[in-house]
Amino acid sequence: MKNRKSIVLDVISAGSTVEEKLKIAKEAGFAAVEASAVETDEERQQIAELYKKYDLVCPSIMGHGAWENPATSPDPEVRKRSAYWLRQGILTAKALGADTLLVVPGVVNADIDYETAWENSHKVINEVLPFAAENGIYLAIEEVWNKFLLSGREMAEFIDSFDSPWVKAYFDIGNILFYGYPQHWIKSLGSRIAKIHVKGFKQEGLTLKWVQLLEGDINWKACMDQLRAIGFDGYITAELGPDERGYKGIADDLDVILSM
Repeated sequence: MKNRKSIVLDVISAGSTVEEKLKIAKEAGFAAVEASAVETDEERQQIAELYKKYDLVCPSIMGHGAWENPATSPDPEVRKRSAYWLRQGILTAKALGADTLLVVPGVVNADIDYETAWENSHKVINEVLPFAAENGIYLAIEEVWNKFLLSGREMAEFIDSFDSPWVKAYFDIGNILFYGYPQHWIKSLGSRIAKIHVKGFKQEGLTLKWVQLLEGDINWKACMDQLRAIGFDGYITAELGPDERGYKGIADDLDVILSM
């Protein structure tokens, strides 16, 4: 049975360099690490060599620039920078052997209404979609507390509106607990899900907090049952820092979840 445990590179704060972070992940028992987009071929090649050195898989790429340059912006220059960073993410994914780029589709706020957000993010994603398809990289939309795409059915509609097999969902089981039930979203999104993020989340009255994977309110058994029902058997990527057990503690918690 393959090791499906993965972790986000940027949450490994114990290391100051990419190599140190990858070494920590390997020693903790992870088989895969989600990297971040970089801008130069030289950087991409150096990181790819480190993945080979530590015999680690890069399943997906975390995009840069999404919050600073939201695709939903009414400013064409901001949307241009958003598209630029999506292309850098695609190139990074290609170089590191990943098949998926995490895409934050932008935000809805007091200055960006919902209809504008839908139209503008659609334009930006459509602009880079041919480049993604050419390189064999999925553009996977994630739900990120951005006041946009607020139900599984709505996200499914947004993804389907591109009419392309290269637009998918990057579903974060922890993020969604704030306003929904992850097992319901998994059912709604079905085969559209390309990748999974996990983190612990707990709500105590009006207090919301991130916790370790097994300490929160997530019904992991229901989530794993639903993931199996839709045929998902890819890497499960942890996006959280460790407690006193260190990064091995996160890997051990993933073992428990994957066995459910």
